[in-house]
Amino acid sequence: MKLLQKIWSSPTLMTWGSFATNSLSLVVVLPLILIKLNTEEIVVWYLFSTIIGLQILVDLGFSLTFSRVIAYGMGGASSTDIKDFREVSQKKDFQNCQPNWNTVNQICSTMGVIYDRLTIILISLLGVFGTLALLRPISLMPNYQWGWASWAVILLASAVTLKGNIYNSYLQGVNEIALLRRWDIITSLASIITSFLVLGMGGGLLGLVLSNQGWMILKIWRDRCLARTVYEAKFQTFAAKKLNPEIFAAVWPSAWRSGLGVFMSYGLIQLSSVLYAQIGSIGQVASYLLSLRLIQAVSQFSNAPFYSKLPLLAKLRAEGNINQQILLAKRAMTLGYWTYLIGFLILGILSKPLLQLIGSNANFAEPQLWSLMGLSLFAERYGAMHIQLYSTTNHIVWHIVNGVSGVIYAIVSLSLLPKIGVYAFPVGLLAGYLGFYCWYSARYSYKAFGLKFWSFEKSVMIPPLFILLCYTAYSLLNSLGLIT
Repeated sequence: MKLLQKIWSSPTLMTWGSFATNSLSLVVVLPLILIKLNTEEIVVWYLFSTIIGLQILVDLGFSLTFSRVIAYGMGGASSTDIKDFREVSQKKDFQNCQPNWNTVNQICSTMGVIYDRLTIILISLLGVFGTLALLRPISLMPNYQWGWASWAVILLASAVTLKGNIYNSYLQGVNEIALLRRWDIITSLASIITSFLVLGMGGGLLGLVLSNQGWMILKIWRDRCLARTVYEAKFQTFAAKKLNPEIFAAVWPSAWRSGLGVFMSYGLIQLSSVLYAQIGSIGQVASYLLSLRLIQAVSQFSNAPFYSKLPLLAKLRAEGNINQQILLAKRAMTLGYWTYLIGFLILGILSKPLLQLIGSNANFAEPQLWSLMGLSLFAERYGAMHIQLYSTTNHIVWHIVNGVSGVIYAIVSLSLLPKIGVYAFPVGLLAGYLGFYCWYSARYSYKAFGLKFWSFEKSVMIPPLFILLCYTAYSLLNSLGLIT
């Protein structure tokens, strides 16, 4: 019984459960997408997914920043404390820290005003630039009307989901990760079942979009109910939406730097997919977008052990419990690397034969391309976890880290695209990550926490990296015919 309670209350295990149910769509829904939709519709569907993913850019980093400063408030910080935690000292009385609900109240009130404004910006940008990006792919569809109808549904749902970040940020900030992810599991399962039935009954692209976006809207309503329930319904007692200048001054430097950092990393990767969809052949684009979706699913799944601990890591920082913060981060990083490696290897070995078995209308990436994608995302995991650990100080350097590596990625990939085609994208990513992102991120983290590379990484990052390099070497040598 205690074991079940521990599982039920574990943020990491519940986050894994959430990602696992999301990943079920790769097993249950993806095969039907690849069979029921034609190649043109598959491309449009993955472009929809890409554009939906780009909505995080309009968030400008506020979601992560707000959840972090709410966690500071839960650690007892006042509104004047939350701006910078770089110089926090090891405290002896961290066990007695109590939530500062006045701070949390002011943060949530400010958050409401900001997300109202961001929603207007989002719809304006999607309406113009999203539509332009979809002109060619949708025009190639046999029933292009359904493509535009699907896009209209996504525009409507996007407005609701961005505003709903208020509730998600609050729940994460007060460390109700396990509760949030338990409900994510239920919602994801319902969405998967609905999408499966819609596709099975011939609902096509429009039916799939209606099912998917409908559950996204229901998810926001669910988060609102949860936020108004936890901690004796404190959320309901908070003041109406009002911009607090002190809170905004504290979160804005972190938010815009985080937002720019996300744009120069995740944003450029997603935009490269949109670019490739304009110039590549339908078959090549479908194969690349499918493989990119799979590797990103593995990366997201491997986020669970570390990212589910971010609110707690921020709270430990606010309390001054630095030793426990380091131990927790090390354990979470180790689990994250191994989760990524196992998922990557399983997909690399099984995806191609399984897609052939079901008669997919889109092919899996060649082994050498998959290996390069795997290496680049592993490097991203290393840098990202260290920069997230350092960000618990609320000193954000994402704009520098991702800005420089993003410029390297753009220059290298665009230069190589005419010569090596789609391989230019993972090669560009590796150049950006190894050339700047990884070592710069780790340097800040090691310095802030007094860590040394070898003593910290020898049991954390090095073992899974060695296995990944062996797999990559085998794939490359096999493609050259040097081994069989």
